[in-house]
Amino acid sequence: MTSLHRYFAAWPLANRPPAELPNGSAWDNTLLAEWRYPLAVLAEAEPNIGASGLHFYLTKDPNQLPEYGPHVVAVLLQEERCKIPAYALHVRAVIRNLHSVPFIGFRFPPPLSRLTTVLAFEYARDWALHYRSRRALRAPHPGWPDPLQTMPRIHTIPLGYHSQQDLPQIPMRERQLDLFFAGELASKLPPTTYRYWVSTSKAEARKQLWRILLQLKRDSQWCIDLENIGVGDAAHRAAQFNTYSQKMMNSRICLAPRGSMAETFRLYEGLRAGCLVIANHLPDESFLRGAPIIQIDHWKELPGLLRKYARDIDVLEHYRQAGLDWWQNHCHERVIGAQIAHFLNDCSKA
Repeated sequence: MTSLHRYFAAWPLANRPPAELPNGSAWDNTLLAEWRYPLAVLAEAEPNIGASGLHFYLTKDPNQLPEYGPHVVAVLLQEERCKIPAYALHVRAVIRNLHSVPFIGFRFPPPLSRLTTVLAFEYARDWALHYRSRRALRAPHPGWPDPLQTMPRIHTIPLGYHSQQDLPQIPMRERQLDLFFAGELASKLPPTTYRYWVSTSKAEARKQLWRILLQLKRDSQWCIDLENIGVGDAAHRAAQFNTYSQKMMNSRICLAPRGSMAETFRLYEGLRAGCLVIANHLPDESFLRGAPIIQIDHWKELPGLLRKYARDIDVLEHYRQAGLDWWQNHCHERVIGAQIAHFLNDCSKA
């Protein structure tokens, strides 16, 4: 069936036109894995969108798009500083997969740690950038068409999955790993950026977790698989990703420490695999509110949680089914696609 809409990858914009993409129903594994979930969501939304001829631009740029107008929908991916896109008033709508209002990242009273100190700094920084982006929203943009509305229309969707394969479910009793964590401990940053000198929430959360995991791994009663994906050459990292889905499905507990933002692909992939997911404090998004995820304030809580849950098969089975149900009812492409169609149809009425 011919698509009623067109899809484009619009980053980077430098000196080349955007690349046209198939919709999610024609997914090609040669495309970037981070496009897979949003394209699948849009494919589910497409039959229920009242308008035709929309141009969806998948981008990481909050400052500009290749074109503007009532037929343009920006799909802003992984914008971590909570900026309102400068073009939000000049397009039909913005769909984004990270929250647009700064989130403190810890509960009160906060535990005293390097992580909470960095989170407080990042919270203040993100509010400053958020307010700056709101001011820029009202600035004139030479060459752009007139604004289409007075308030930005923005809808937030889950991050979804990245490289995760869709594998048959394994009951908790048959899973061999108590814990599994594969991820980058810290992003490589040049000394020219302030984040190199003051650290980041991602680095602090994952260093905190890694120290605990190395201690737990010395105890022979636990079966723990750890991989620092940021280490090694490209072939080694590719091999790690190739086994990621199998190890996730074979694990009882999925650890989802925060990255630069509270949400990570691993968080949603753990639910999708039916794991018991343990994570840092999460924002109050509708698709996370009430999710069967254990949220912790400090990773020193992990040994107690491991002793409580890792061998209690009945409780683990409860979490497995609850996680699968949550994914199906709150995060699945079909559910989010229906929400996007409703959102875009409402935009056409305004």
